[in-house]
This record gives sequence, C-alpha cells and structure tokens, in this order.
Amino acid sequence: MIALLLSLVFARMPLAQEGLVIPFDVRAKQTLLMGTGAATGTPYYDVVITGQPTQGILIKLPYTKKGGKFSFDLHHRIGMTPDFGFPAEVTTVVEVLSGGTTSLGVFTIAGKINGGDKFDEPVVKASSAEIDKFVMPMSRKTCTLDIRPGPQSISIVGQMLIITRDTTTTRVDTPGTRIAVVSNFKFEETPVGAPLGK
Repeated sequence: MIALLLSLVFARMPLAQEGLVIPFDVRAKQTLLMGTGAATGTPYYDVVITGQPTQGILIKLPYTKKGGKFSFDLHHRIGMTPDFGFPAEVTTVVEVLSGGTTSLGVFTIAGKINGGDKFDEPVVKASSAEIDKFVMPMSRKTCTLDIRPGPQSISIVGQMLIITRDTTTTRVDTPGTRIAVVSNFKFEETPVGAPLGK
C-alpha cells in the first residue's frame, strides 16, 4: 500500500524541464555559404580568418530571460586535390566573438586526414567554380558555449590552420583565408525554472 502511495506521489511530481530549442537568425554573407547537405539540407558555411566580427558567421540570438546554450559543428576545410600531400595532421582553430571583440571561446578540431577520406555527408556546393569542387568539410566536432541572458549577436571567425606533413609544418593565419566550415547551429534556452548558476 505504501509503495502504491509513493508511486502515485512521484507520478504527480513535475518532471525536470529541458531547455527549449528556439529559432534564431543566421546572418552570414551569402558568399560564405559552402553548400548544403545532400541528405539533410543542412547549410555548411566557410569560416574566414578575421578579427572583424562582421566578416565572420554572424548569428543573431533572440532575447532570453536566463540565457542558454549555443552549439555548432566545426569541421576542417580541406581541398582534397591529388597534390594536397596525404597523410596530413590538421589543426583548425576558430573563435566565437560577441559584443564586437569580446571572446566567448576558442575551439579547436585536430586530426589526421588521409587520401580517399570522405566526409560523413555529401555537400551540394553553392559555387560551381572549378577549384571549389575539391573543397569539402572533413571531420566533425560539436562545440557548445553558454549564452548570457538578454539579446545577443555572436560571430564565428577563423584564427589559424596548421598542417603537418612528415617533418614539415605549415601555419596559415592570413586574414581573409577560408580555413574551417561550420554547420548544425542550435540554440537552447535555459528553462525558466532552472536554478541560477553560482
């Protein structure tokens, strides 16, 4: 009898609320759209090295009372040409800026790229230029950051690309160079009943 009573009490207790996924605006320049996933329709955007947030992947987040979590997938941007020089150890570094030049975090993806490697989804390219047909995202890492309450605009910008082949290392940090790809943006608002962080 007591077990039945307890089960009824627990059944009537409110379940823990999960964050609500809410819409937001991606305001990246159309020239930064690499393409869309053939299977999912997911947009893939090129990330350029820049210190100017307006030149990055601009995202306008909605007003929230308690903030939330923003996430995106980070990929290497590799020209899979026969003369690329496989295998290669590749490290790609991007930064998320807010409020002009305030850094919300630096994110890195690193790994080995071999000739013949394929991305996990074919990408239908936005550009028909000959050089772009070899360029593709490679690997996938989900990056998550905390977003403060209120309205906020953020920008994903490139910092550097490091490619190591045998004993030769090349570092790319020239402004305007496309070094990464981002996709799968999500913004989840913190539930209203969630406790405040310490």
